Amino acid sequence: MEKKNMVFLSVIAVATLLTAVVGTTFSFFTATATPEDEKDYQNTTVNTATLGVVYAQEGAINLANAVPGATANYTLSVHNTSNVAIDFNLVWKNVTNTIAAADTNGDVTYKIESCGTDASCASSPTVVQAETKLPEAGAETITGASRLTISPGATNYYRVTVTIKETNAPQNNLQGKSFSGQVQIGAAAQSGATLG
Repeated sequence: MEKKNMVFLSVIAVATLLTAVVGTTFSFFTATATPEDEKDYQNTTVNTATLGVVYAQEGAINLANAVPGATANYTLSVHNTSNVAIDFNLVWKNVTNTIAAADTNGDVTYKIESCGTDASCASSPTVVQAETKLPEAGAETITGASRLTISPGATNYYRVTVTIKETNAPQNNLQGKSFSGQVQIGAAAQSGATLG
């Protein structure tokens, strides 16, 4: 009989120990902390910016019947209607280009200059995209203009120039070729975003 009692007491001891461990573990994982007073709660306020950009293209590139030495340009404007600075990029859209395959020497190029607030681009524009070959058909990001910033309420002007270089060598491969496309604004991830 003593052996049965010993086994019974051992089972009760193990069950009690197991209950204590499980109970303690359960309490540990469900513990919560609350402030003693509501004033200890902190409010989080998120204010979002009002974003808006107006884009206008003034003219277009027209190199109809162009010959070596010809240059064409047009101006586009970007106006920030927001209450914060906005980052954007410039991209080619609606590009058709039969020059690309024939232009093995890079004789037809484009560049983009920032004119700041000067709509006429008369006063020392800053190069945004250095002179480079025309993009091939399809939309293409403009490397030098991958992140531009405009201040709240500002209007900035950009000049796009396409040039057929005069090389003093035969350029018969460019005869009868054409290019068309538009430089437009695109979205860029905003670098100045803050939460306050």
